[in-house]
Amino acid sequence: MKKSLLTLAAVAAFSVANAQETYNYFDPADCDADGWLWLDTQEKLDKYCGFTDEYKIILSGAQYEDAEGQYADCELDGTIQGYDKAGEQGGAGSWTGGIITPMAKSYGSQNGGGIILSLPDLAEFSVAMSSESRIRQMVLMGSKQPGVAERIDMGIVAGFAFPFTSLTSDCQYTWTNLQNQKNQNTGLTLASPIGEHVTAGLFNDMTTDVLIQGIKVFTYTNTNEGAAVDGIEADENVPVEYYNLQGMKVKGDEPGIYVRRQGAKASKVIVK
Repeated sequence: MKKSLLTLAAVAAFSVANAQETYNYFDPADCDADGWLWLDTQEKLDKYCGFTDEYKIILSGAQYEDAEGQYADCELDGTIQGYDKAGEQGGAGSWTGGIITPMAKSYGSQNGGGIILSLPDLAEFSVAMSSESRIRQMVLMGSKQPGVAERIDMGIVAGFAFPFTSLTSDCQYTWTNLQNQKNQNTGLTLASPIGEHVTAGLFNDMTTDVLIQGIKVFTYTNTNEGAAVDGIEADENVPVEYYNLQGMKVKGDEPGIYVRRQGAKASKVIVK
């Protein structure tokens, strides 16, 4: 009996010694006690969200032209009232503030707006969101190869893909541990050990706007250590960079819509 207890103690000590420490991807001072970054102020939205990779949350606009020939962008609103589970805006238990991701053209078209995160590795990824209609489906994308975003487990993520499983029957949903979702064909997940870069994306596949109101991301690499960010020089001598609507850096010489960045200035341009 004593030998068994000693063995169990040794195993427990070994497990603790080999446990990998994780870090909040966002500044812990901006997060709650559980590590959630709630996008409930304009300051936090402006600090973390933008259309280029200088931001920790890269915004991606809709991938189709609306009736006016425009590509809808994500909007940032620190005061907007979210929806409760029944779909009442500002109802009991609703959250305040968030990223307004534009709707998809139709259910299953996978061309709505969303967010992208370029991460050094990934231990945990969870998102809190709401919409005026029940959140049946969102598109989860991911890649461990630069420039590639592979869909993760379409059967769970998209309600119109086999086996036609709705994400939730509620209008408010906290989707936890997205890193464990698995591509049903390739087995790919977003979970990544220390030092294995991963790109993660979550996109609106609804025909109503979806508010991303909270996000929780933990990595094995500490990205906040000495992370004071200096202002970026906005000068005509700074090289011009182009990004596609997924936030990836490109040459910008092919026909399409790009984000043009020069120093601190960013604007959307159309190349014909």
